[in-house]
Amino acid sequence: MTNKIDISSTALEKSIDAAKEFLGKLMSPAVEEVGLLLRDSVALWRFKNQIRVLNKAKACCDRNNISPKAISLKLLCPLLEGAALEEDETLQDKWAILLSNMVDSEQNVENHVFPYILSQMSSNEFLVLQRVFRDKKERVRALQEELDKLRIERPSIEISLSQTIADLSSEIEGKNKTGPRSWSMEVSELQKKKAAAEEKLRMLPYEERFISRRLCAPAVLPEKECFKDFELSNVIRLGVVKSVQEVYGECSRAKIVQDSYHDPYVDVDIEVGSDESHVLTGLGELFIEACTEKKDLKESEKKAP
Repeated sequence: MTNKIDISSTALEKSIDAAKEFLGKLMSPAVEEVGLLLRDSVALWRFKNQIRVLNKAKACCDRNNISPKAISLKLLCPLLEGAALEEDETLQDKWAILLSNMVDSEQNVENHVFPYILSQMSSNEFLVLQRVFRDKKERVRALQEELDKLRIERPSIEISLSQTIADLSSEIEGKNKTGPRSWSMEVSELQKKKAAAEEKLRMLPYEERFISRRLCAPAVLPEKECFKDFELSNVIRLGVVKSVQEVYGECSRAKIVQDSYHDPYVDVDIEVGSDESHVLTGLGELFIEACTEKKDLKESEKKAP
């Protein structure tokens, strides 16, 4: 027996009504407002989003005096496709900024993975990473100024400390030769000052290296900015955040044991553990920078710490 498919107008209308009803349950109010019902309406909704993002990008170019350049379709098409599906206004702004930076003739932002990353990210995930990125920019700027100042002042500091050490040495030597015994406390204080000056002089090169290492440190996500588990998994999947394990060891007790039954030995209790942190990757920093307005980056570089 052959089953026939009912293609009558009544059956078709019922099928469409059922599809509309189900689709209506899936739509947010913002989508309903633009009439997302069937294919033509979807195309119209996507087109309106693209127009909105393109106008935002044009305004961004105007604000930042960007002279747009032509970019490849391989780069432009995924960007417009991603922007077309974006409902969140915050992320629409990021799509517009990303487009404006990619068409900036003075920049070389042509990473084909950035549109994909942005299309896979929620506004909360982006805003958390943006705060971490900005905090690192602030820290790096302050450290760079500190390092520059140290490099300029280091020669004069070394001369001053060397002179202080020489003066203290002469004063100590003079008091030891001619001073009465009651002066021994004063000599002791002079020796402490001399030792402190010598230590400061010795540590100057290490201070410069320490600041340089801190300049290269990655941007760590603070605990208060932690994502939910699924959000953290997502940003790690995208390669913009990675997990770092730091292993440490602590000596809680150490003593020398000696008895009549054994040769002397050292009894040591060592506690070994590890801490996990999450940091913004190099790709993550480039991505957030590409989605940051040009004038905001320049103003951030000019701010005093």
